[in-house]
Amino acid sequence: HLDVKNVAWLEEFLVSQTQKTSMIISHDSGFLDRVTTHIIHYEDNRKLKNYKGNLAMFVKRVPRAKTYYELSEENLSFTFPEPGLLDGIKSKGKAIIKMDK
Repeated sequence: HLDVKNVAWLEEFLVSQTQKTSMIISHDSGFLDRVTTHIIHYEDNRKLKNYKGNLAMFVKRVPRAKTYYELSEENLSFTFPEPGLLDGIKSKGKAIIKMDK
């Protein structure tokens, strides 16, 4: 994580690099809007597609990508496996450790 001053420096540096390509991955959509000139998107057909413009322009062309600006439980789901038994423990019903005062 960068502080505001370092984000500003990085932003200025990236924008000044007109003859270079950078792959940028960030959760900061405002930062991405300011520094990107092209978005390479992994499409549903498992192909990469190049879109000219920043993140905001990309979202206008691909409305389903609006979720990149939003984080909600509709977009995420986590499934954790059922924990297994600990080594040497044969029962789930008995206490493993007892605490004393």
